[in-house]
Amino acid sequence: MPANAEIYDYVDECVKNESYKTFAQVVKGSASISDVEKQMVIDREIQADLKSNFIYMDLEDCINTALGENFDIKIQRQNRNMAYWQNKNSQFMLLPDVYYNFTIQNLGGQYLVGGIVAAMAHEVAIQSMFGVEWSTISQGRYFFQNAMTRNTLKSQKAQLEYSREETILKTVIAYYDTLKNKMEIEVQKVNLYDRLEQLKYTKARFDTGLGTLYDVKRAEAELAQAQQDYSETLFNLRVSQASLANVMGVDVFDCIYPYEFSVDKRMLIDKSYDIEELYNQALVSREDIRAKKAEIKVYRAMRNMNYADIIPDVVVGYQNGYVGTRRAGLGNHNSLSLSVRTYLGKNLLMGTITQIKADTAALNVKKLELQNLERQVKENIINAYFSSENALKKIEEAERETEAANVSFDLSQSSMKAGQATFIDVIESQNIKVRANINLITNMIEYNKAQSQLLFEIGLISPENVLKDYIRKY
Repeated sequence: MPANAEIYDYVDECVKNESYKTFAQVVKGSASISDVEKQMVIDREIQADLKSNFIYMDLEDCINTALGENFDIKIQRQNRNMAYWQNKNSQFMLLPDVYYNFTIQNLGGQYLVGGIVAAMAHEVAIQSMFGVEWSTISQGRYFFQNAMTRNTLKSQKAQLEYSREETILKTVIAYYDTLKNKMEIEVQKVNLYDRLEQLKYTKARFDTGLGTLYDVKRAEAELAQAQQDYSETLFNLRVSQASLANVMGVDVFDCIYPYEFSVDKRMLIDKSYDIEELYNQALVSREDIRAKKAEIKVYRAMRNMNYADIIPDVVVGYQNGYVGTRRAGLGNHNSLSLSVRTYLGKNLLMGTITQIKADTAALNVKKLELQNLERQVKENIINAYFSSENALKKIEEAERETEAANVSFDLSQSSMKAGQATFIDVIESQNIKVRANINLITNMIEYNKAQSQLLFEIGLISPENVLKDYIRKY
């Protein structure tokens, strides 16, 4: 648990020591407690219903943990390391091979002497030799292989950065989904309490002869529906907690629980930028585009390496050591050799030509994949841009809807008690209030997610950018 969770330990102790501060009193507003203490009361109720121990974290905590523990990043980091050492390996291809050879033979039997006279012999032949062999440029393959591994390393580095960016986005979305479910639970919990109070009220009126059985049954039905809605939100929260923990790379059984008890809209992209400007920014900033461009260079070098089939292979060799027999002794021996071999391609050049055509087709596939990626990025930018705009407009309407719905609910209750409204009016106003509050939460969350998505799509997502003007609310 992060250090700033100490406030929860302190407040939790304060709430435990004040037995009058129950959830019912919090809803009624009769408990004179702070927002943090009120949140602790609600949190304990949710925690008890889920039978889980919460780990309190905020958005910054989740992002920092994910960047250190996410498994996609760990896997991609190993891919980068592999490409790094493959590149180093290709750089050392120009170095010669050094070897030592020792041979001893027990020779016995009949041998031809001068190819004419057969003679019996028994001898032990010995050879002890150090050698150096240098295949110069290996038919020029060195340059092509070095280009392949160098660009593979560039591609893997970009893929690692892209994986980090993708992890930040996934963490932000999973965190906001969890926060949304948490806040919806609070709405549904209050709704459940209100429905229970309404049932008690209608039963009391029915018992005194002022109400109808219809009102009682309708209140029972609304209470049952409220219980189902609350159970559904509990389920959604637990699922989103598992998703968030999985993205972060921690134990999926860990119940990550957002500190925040409210959410504000957070503008991460200046509204003055148009879609074309955002797309141009993406073309120069996105790591996956960089990775794909480097991959194209790898395939181009792979294709060009086929031309090495007709480049001469020059091999320089040198040996120095001792040769002889056990009886005659060993004598010094050294040799210097130069070997030049020219090839006419593979399989009468047909193998080389067909391979070039196959590798050219593979290169064209990578070029088309880059074009398709750029088109997909443009579509994603349009989607995120207008999702953000749409959510922002809906927030303005939802704020007015929520304010009106809350006032309407309060008026319907007082009017019913004064005999100026029916129980149906109260039920309808309650439904409108719940829907309005959930709409406001949803639109706030969707706007923040769309802004983060847009930041990702243009290739500028980072912990600093996504947490710009972020204020912890706990």
